[in-house]
Amino acid sequence: MAQNTTKQQSSTNIPEIFTIEGETDIEQDEFTFIWTVRHYSVLSELETCISSPVFRGGPKYNHAWRIEMRPKNIVEEVQHMSLFLSLVECGKGTYSKEKMVKANRQFAILTANGKPTNVTGDRPGPTATIREYKLTGNSKWGFQKFITSADLINPENKFVVDDTLKIQCNIWICGELKEKVGNIKERPNGNTSVENRITMARHHVVIDIGKMFKESIRTDVTIKTNNRIFRAHKAILMTRSSVFAAMFAVDMLENEVNIVEITDFDDDIVEGMLEHLYSGETDYMNERVQELLQIAEKYNLAGLKEGCEYQLVDNLNKENAAANLILANNYNAPYLKEKAVEFICKNKGELLKSQTFCEAMKAQTNTSIFADLFFYHQSVRAQTLNLGSGTLNLGSGTLNLGSGTLNLGS
Repeated sequence: MAQNTTKQQSSTNIPEIFTIEGETDIEQDEFTFIWTVRHYSVLSELETCISSPVFRGGPKYNHAWRIEMRPKNIVEEVQHMSLFLSLVECGKGTYSKEKMVKANRQFAILTANGKPTNVTGDRPGPTATIREYKLTGNSKWGFQKFITSADLINPENKFVVDDTLKIQCNIWICGELKEKVGNIKERPNGNTSVENRITMARHHVVIDIGKMFKESIRTDVTIKTNNRIFRAHKAILMTRSSVFAAMFAVDMLENEVNIVEITDFDDDIVEGMLEHLYSGETDYMNERVQELLQIAEKYNLAGLKEGCEYQLVDNLNKENAAANLILANNYNAPYLKEKAVEFICKNKGELLKSQTFCEAMKAQTNTSIFADLFFYHQSVRAQTLNLGSGTLNLGSGTLNLGSGTLNLGS
């Protein structure tokens, strides 16, 4: 971020030097599909190829895919199970007009405890091979020798449990090129203040740590959501969150299998939490800030929670004041609660005419929340609170709550 500090003139009149940072990247739409094959012993006797249901992903391009399995494929005189991935339909994106998608893929078998094993294929990286999946020409990519039949059905391996086999397929779709030019940033040349040099150094540390998450560098734990998988680092999670620290205690299941399942939040919210956890920022802060506040409360992420509160306070208005007061009360956000109460009291005249505000006030579960308005500032004239009779008076002028009255002053 550009610094607005005043630059001191050098006694030797060294010309100021500036650097403009440019960046080129490619979008990668990542998603995971889990295929459960039941009665595998029966299906494996079929001579034909077994196909998965057609599935769509990822969230941005929404292509349609299918996995094909050959349970008994003889390769080099050894019986194997073969797996292939094929493109069924093109969604949108750079290559859609060409009826072709470029992607990496990776197959794995999920054991009884949900741990991926026999992982085969390429994750994005320097040595990975990007495949072209086309709608024409029977384009399939996979593995003739994914696993030997003997290893697959060996009960010691626990790959087939209760005659059920689970196949996990991770796909990374190459999307559109992204280009970005950064802010002008002063290059250290003798005129840069100590404070600026420290700020710049910290900025580079944040970028490098964020890269560990974005590029999955040396990860040691998997975060599974309803539709996606994220790779992370226990040390980072434990340092930033007391909840994760407790989760990775020696005798906890998450510590044994190195998998954390988060299914009560959308994929984007989990991604936003992890982005902020590593870098202190996330692009989801504007559109999904309420949900980010909730996940920050659940995992005790003070920095993310504070950022959400500031974002919500900066955007307080007459349409969302009541909802934000309820949100602050339910998820322990004292700063947001204070500012929401202040905003409501300052705009009480107009808010009492708002249907959205009045309906929120009428809800029985919200009665105690809005009672906090009674205690705001000494300028409130009437100070009677009788919730037993359904009456809450905070001044002159009334709001009918069905069985009682709410007064927010004149």
